[in-house]
Amino acid sequence: MTKLGNSLRLTLTSWRGTRFSRRLRTWVDVRSWRDRGPLRRGRLPLVLLVAAALAAVTAAASGVVAPAPGLQLAQGGHWVASPSLGAVVHVNGSARRVDAQAAVPGIEPGSQVVQGDTSGYVVGRSRIVEFGKSSLSVERTLTPPTGERPVGVEAPGGPYLVYREAGRVVRLGDPPATIPAGGALGEPITTSDGTLWLHRVDSGVLCRLAAGADRISCPAVAPAGHTGALTVVGERPVFVDTTADTLSRVADHGLGRPTPIGVDIPPTARVAPVDVGGRVAILDPAGRRMRMVDASGLETNRSGAAPITVALPDGAYSAPSVTGSSVVLLDLDRNAVLTYNSAGEQQRAIPVPPEAGEPTLSRGEDERVYVDGAEGRHVLVVDPDGAVGLVPVVGDGRRVPSGTPVSPSSVPDPGPRSPTPGPRSPSPGPPTAERPRGDGPASPRRTPPEPRSIPASPPGMPANLRAAAQGGDLRVTWSAAAANGAAVSGYRVTWTPAAGGTARSATRPGSARSMTITGLTRGTAYRITVAAQNSAGRGSPATVRATVPPPPRSVTVSRGSDTTYEDRCEEPDCAYFRIVLRGFSPNTDYHIKPDSSRWPDFNSGATRRTDSRGNLTFEDFPFDSVGSYVWVTVDGVQSNRYLWSAG
Repeated sequence: MTKLGNSLRLTLTSWRGTRFSRRLRTWVDVRSWRDRGPLRRGRLPLVLLVAAALAAVTAAASGVVAPAPGLQLAQGGHWVASPSLGAVVHVNGSARRVDAQAAVPGIEPGSQVVQGDTSGYVVGRSRIVEFGKSSLSVERTLTPPTGERPVGVEAPGGPYLVYREAGRVVRLGDPPATIPAGGALGEPITTSDGTLWLHRVDSGVLCRLAAGADRISCPAVAPAGHTGALTVVGERPVFVDTTADTLSRVADHGLGRPTPIGVDIPPTARVAPVDVGGRVAILDPAGRRMRMVDASGLETNRSGAAPITVALPDGAYSAPSVTGSSVVLLDLDRNAVLTYNSAGEQQRAIPVPPEAGEPTLSRGEDERVYVDGAEGRHVLVVDPDGAVGLVPVVGDGRRVPSGTPVSPSSVPDPGPRSPTPGPRSPSPGPPTAERPRGDGPASPRRTPPEPRSIPASPPGMPANLRAAAQGGDLRVTWSAAAANGAAVSGYRVTWTPAAGGTARSATRPGSARSMTITGLTRGTAYRITVAAQNSAGRGSPATVRATVPPPPRSVTVSRGSDTTYEDRCEEPDCAYFRIVLRGFSPNTDYHIKPDSSRWPDFNSGATRRTDSRGNLTFEDFPFDSVGSYVWVTVDGVQSNRYLWSAG
């Protein structure tokens, strides 16, 4: 086996879980077989899977290298981009160590890496660099369709880049393809067959892109005006309706029968991409809690067990992810990784090593969760049981020769570094004979060179960028950026609607660490960047997304225009109700039911539609009973009680 070297590394890993077939994965790293055809992941019985793996080893030893037909294998481990190394580094998730790297010059700060069967892709805002996983060298450079940071998805048939704001999907591979999705998108999910599922947030349409396909199909649509997100329960896609607070299977003919969740889920909720132990983790940021929702009712068409509520400290959190039997949260305020089991019990709370910028959380195709430092200097690996391990990537910051397996411990310690030395003092010891003088010229006396000044460079990325809603404004805070040889003279703050629109910006002094952004549209997500500048130029920006919450729903009743209705309602006592709705779902029909203290149920009500901002003002329901209190009820919200008087 030693002769195989890096040609073959085979690891069979059996994972605990109720769906054993989903937990079984095989990883084969076939670096010298790159042109023989990709190995793919499949759902074979255990005996056949072991037999196929043994056949692969036998074939390698005998020189027969054709892969077993139809065998699909999960991509093992995780690649991370390290701009300081000028390289991408492979982290072996099961062994928790770095085992290979490839040189990629000029990596853009904030780049992410996704991998396919034979290639990896370094995805930046202005370019996508493909490198061979067997050759460990750059093969080509692609241009992304937009400068937006995409969601990277590793799945059979991919990998994929989902540009949510632009509504486009890039399928990487040979050849790559850009596929329009028809509008802005929510968080994508994948099922075990490699199908990518997408939610058009503007229209509620639910679409799928099959592995290897070049166009999407859309078999279902959410109710008009309803918000929500997609997840996977029992290997099948499910729509979480945050307006109706229900779960529904996504089927070929549309949405299945809705199952009540049992608690109110706000439109701002973040949903885990897959269930854990039959429960779906749903983060409620405003409520400072996470709900563990029982999804068993999808099978019985009845409500499941009551949701489990996990209280969270004040702060900002990433969307929940899942690894094996654990839910993973990233606490951005305290810079920590939190893991929970399916019962909502906390398993681990591990601090993230400090780096400039915000760490990112991703779920590998091996179903582990990886937390990358913003500068690519470390990776935290979250195992299926919720255990967390740290893998240093950069070590002491020295470059390691590309194309060879490396680990942090293999990088020698260079010791203290100093300027170029001058003449060395003689070592102590016995005196030596005087050197005879020759006829040639005397050797010049060496003097230490004067130290050279290091030119200034643009500042580093501002650290700990945060944005929090304060009413209709956003409060943005950050920590100081590294000066890099020249004092930071200012910070450039830019904000743009996440779905597209006009960018606005302002400059704060170098001593500033915060700014309040006003004049924003409620209910709209914004992309905010902060970049430091000094005499050498402007540095790399830190980026954060934040949403200004919509105003609370309110209904107000007052006396409207005078009217005469038949012969029973005459002026000056008779007039219309004037009804004002604010903060409701946009472009949605609501039934307005009027009532009074003297004449209950005097009118059956009317259905009216809100405008694009969720507001509505109208007059209806003639009334003339002076001295009575009147009110209306809309979608469970009751208005003020208005004392009726003559006009």
